[in-house]
Amino acid sequence: MGLTSTVFAVSAQGGILKADPAPCSGFLAHPQEMRVDVGRTPFNKVWRNPSPKAWARVQGFDRMVILPVNTVYFNGTPQQRAEMEKMAAYMRDRFQKQFAQGSQYRVVRQPGARTLVLELALVEWKPTNITGNAVATGASAVVPGANLIGSIFTHGNIAFEAKLRNGQTGELLAEYADRQRDKLTLFSFRDYSTTAHNRKAIDDWARQMDELASTPSDHRVAGAMRMTLNPF
Repeated sequence: MGLTSTVFAVSAQGGILKADPAPCSGFLAHPQEMRVDVGRTPFNKVWRNPSPKAWARVQGFDRMVILPVNTVYFNGTPQQRAEMEKMAAYMRDRFQKQFAQGSQYRVVRQPGARTLVLELALVEWKPTNITGNAVATGASAVVPGANLIGSIFTHGNIAFEAKLRNGQTGELLAEYADRQRDKLTLFSFRDYSTTAHNRKAIDDWARQMDELASTPSDHRVAGAMRMTLNPF
């Protein structure tokens, strides 16, 4: 069963210690109608067009356009905005590659016949506190696990929102939103980069979306685990 009937079924679930939802930005058209449903998707909130006819019109669609990632609704310093633009480019590229290699949808450049349009937005970013992580790592030499505890206070986070449209008519089919924090770990090289954890979150989102696109509607896609032993 394809993305048109499975990915954006109203649902949301979290992994262990999942971040709280971010406030909805002006990017979303139905912020008051976003809902949580633990049965299907791993995202914080989802809205789905309630019209069966809207979904009937996109049955058989087999192409996907992933637009440049919107950063208009991110408020930050000029330096932060520069980093956000880099992450936005990374996010689009990561989603395009993930869909191209694993999805039933052929990634194309322009909307048209049998085409869905995915609009992504990065709306929040808090960089990882690399100085605080360095201090916590030093403290762990005296108090084992101090860096794990300290990471709770030095973590960064990132939030995204998205819209799915009928590429032929422009009709809005679904919206969703999710926020991720840095993963907890005993040691991670990502702790010493302001954006490495955020890129990992983007990787998780891309894989989750691809799994949703290629599995039946009764398949539960797990949220990303907040804790990991992988240092990279």
